Amino acid sequence: MPDPRTVMENKWLKVFGPLVNDPNLLHFNRRSVSAGMLVGVFAAFIPLPIQMIAALGLSLVFRGNIAVAAAATWISNPFTYGPLYYFCYLIGIAIIGQPLAADGTPIVFELANIIENIWTIGKPLLLGCFITGVISGLISFVAVRYTWRWHIISHWKARRTRRKQNSNY
Repeated sequence: MPDPRTVMENKWLKVFGPLVNDPNLLHFNRRSVSAGMLVGVFAAFIPLPIQMIAALGLSLVFRGNIAVAAAATWISNPFTYGPLYYFCYLIGIAIIGQPLAADGTPIVFELANIIENIWTIGKPLLLGCFITGVISGLISFVAVRYTWRWHIISHWKARRTRRKQNSNY
């Protein structure tokens, strides 16, 4: 992990002013890691090449860990783009309805059709990405919170058991 002072003095981060001075941005605790996962997973579903920048900006706003937020954006990567965005497109279609090409025929999700009908496909894709990103981000937030809590409670129980065993001797 880089030195927090070095990161906070970066000329690009000074634009954000007091938001950058939050120690949770670089600290690993339950609150900052779960917030970092929330914004990172949400940003992973943005179908533009600004995912990591969006995750870092959102982590400043939501006071999440920036390293976790940046790493979580790699849920979507060159290997998962196709299936991930196709799923988001299907979600958008389910909500909006079947998009039609200019001639009134249904659009088939193939590369030639995508390029030809990018404006028609874009609306359900963006809606599906937004909905999927919000739901996935909230699920990851809750999962991190409960996993972290379970981990702490199991350590407390193990410590209590060790103390009982040591006091019996």
